[in-house]
Amino acid sequence: MKTLLITGILIMVLVGIKDLQAEVNPYLQTPTPTSIYISWHSTDSSFTKVHYGLSATGLNQVQAGSFQNISGKIWHTVKLTSLTPDTRYYYRCISGADSSNVYPFRSEPLQGIPGQHIRFVIFGDSRYDDTIPTNFADVCQAVQQTLEAKYGSAWYDSVNIVMHTGDIVYSGLTISRFQTEYFTPISNLSCSIPFMVSIGNHEHESVIYFSYMKYEDFTDSLVATTAYNERFYSFDIAGCRFVILNSNDRIIGAPLQAEWLNKVLTNADTAQAIDFVFPFAHHPYHTEVWTEGNNDSVKVVFFPRFLDHYKVVQYSYGHAHDFEKGVIVDTNSQNFVPHDLHILLTGGGGAGLTRFFHGSHDYPEIQKTVDDYNYTLIDVNVDNKSYTAEVYTLGKPEHPINNQLLDVWHFSMLQPPPDKPVVYPVNTANPVILSASPMVGGDSCMSSRFQITKTQGNYTTLVLDTIRDYEDVFENTGVPDFIPINKNAGIDLTKLEVHDSILILGTHYWYRARYRDYNLKWSPWSDEVGFLYTGITDLNFSSKDFNLSQNFPNPFNTSTIVGYELTACSFVTIKVYDPMGVEIATLVNEEKQAGYYTVEFPVSGLRYPAEIYYVQMKCNDFIQARKMVITK
Repeated sequence: MKTLLITGILIMVLVGIKDLQAEVNPYLQTPTPTSIYISWHSTDSSFTKVHYGLSATGLNQVQAGSFQNISGKIWHTVKLTSLTPDTRYYYRCISGADSSNVYPFRSEPLQGIPGQHIRFVIFGDSRYDDTIPTNFADVCQAVQQTLEAKYGSAWYDSVNIVMHTGDIVYSGLTISRFQTEYFTPISNLSCSIPFMVSIGNHEHESVIYFSYMKYEDFTDSLVATTAYNERFYSFDIAGCRFVILNSNDRIIGAPLQAEWLNKVLTNADTAQAIDFVFPFAHHPYHTEVWTEGNNDSVKVVFFPRFLDHYKVVQYSYGHAHDFEKGVIVDTNSQNFVPHDLHILLTGGGGAGLTRFFHGSHDYPEIQKTVDDYNYTLIDVNVDNKSYTAEVYTLGKPEHPINNQLLDVWHFSMLQPPPDKPVVYPVNTANPVILSASPMVGGDSCMSSRFQITKTQGNYTTLVLDTIRDYEDVFENTGVPDFIPINKNAGIDLTKLEVHDSILILGTHYWYRARYRDYNLKWSPWSDEVGFLYTGITDLNFSSKDFNLSQNFPNPFNTSTIVGYELTACSFVTIKVYDPMGVEIATLVNEEKQAGYYTVEFPVSGLRYPAEIYYVQMKCNDFIQARKMVITK
């Protein structure tokens, strides 16, 4: 017997064992530090065994299993138990005269061991659709290529699981599709890395699907004796909890799933060994490319529960066949570590791509959408309570790309948020431009948020509340290069121009701002600054009833003269306001006959800072204002 090393997988070349005929492709699933399920197809049902050990030539342990006849397909399964955690094993599957090659896998680590990295691959929507050839096998080969480049020939030692976000087959009611569309294309990975699936709608909640998948060990006692057994489940790997939800129509709204989800997330809150929770399901709340795939139930059922628990850091899903990345704002100010929630659509796993069309929509919570084949690699640094994510693209049929890095993001639970910014007085009136000091913190600036209120100190009822992001990638340049378009290219997040349609002349407003960094943490709100909306420019303005002249001199430092003209007897009020909209002087407040008048505004000896001020005239139902500049 001799061994060959091919693409990082040890393959045994069996010599002199003539009774072992057909080669089978193992499928690893449901891993724990001390156990794993190994399943495979074979037509021979004589017996089901796995030989395994600590070396490729020392398979000195044997574990028997059982087989199922799933609609005519023989599915063998062996559960290995009493494994040593975080240890490389070698194994071979044997069912009668059929045998697999010898493959390695690594058992999962225990919690609390220093220096751990938990790594997992995410993709979804890999099914055929009978009209467009699938690229799933190419995606799986690209995944292995990336893992070998990053971690070497023994890449399986460095990656814990592959998460599939559903739609593994076109129809879960047809047995022949499972082997062709799912088990065969993933065979280069599934022999050494366990796969776990969040069921998609194309699986149809079928008996066939649940016969293949062995999730009973991960099903909570709350659910195990119900009709929802294995429909949703969770498991832990070191400092990470994986929560696998069911977003199909008949189950997403089930009270039992909501009760179970609350239980699992609440438990994670107090579990010291759990740092991160990664939920998975098949459906999005919004998808920009394929809006018909939107599912409001995800927002209603899942998001409030995610946001109530600070260890939930990223929700991954599919359904649309592309890549989309976004952020859901944390609305729970009581969270122990406030941060927003990453959302990831990684549905470009091989099925025909969902493409931009006239019904596509740019949603504010999604910052990047690319209609390419793709997959994601997550690397969790358990010691640092942080993770990084890398998305790789294979392009699209008319513009293939050779497994290139498409996007990167990160999160650190321990990194502090940005500093509190300062907002500046409003020095323009048409348009009004709000401005803040640049973000200061340990990360780059991702977003700014400005709010305007008409009630000083009260931001529950708002005139304006807007979040803008450094990046808003939506659509592309088309043939020939399909370059993604960043609609926010060149944006200045420190400033916001306010459309005059939302402001009322002569009204006092207050505003504040804060920043979000790329670690999804918000700075504290700035102190508020007030302003009076005058709606004026530097051009002269007059009406048939009155006219407020520009003061003279302007700028000034001792006093200035304000002139005004009336065409009829009117009650006139002229007041002066500082840049924050605070009244500082009343120059006129009485009835005046028609005519031209002047009034002095003295500032000598008064402590008015050198800034822009506003003089406002009210006459009957009319309001007019001018800017005045006090200098030192």
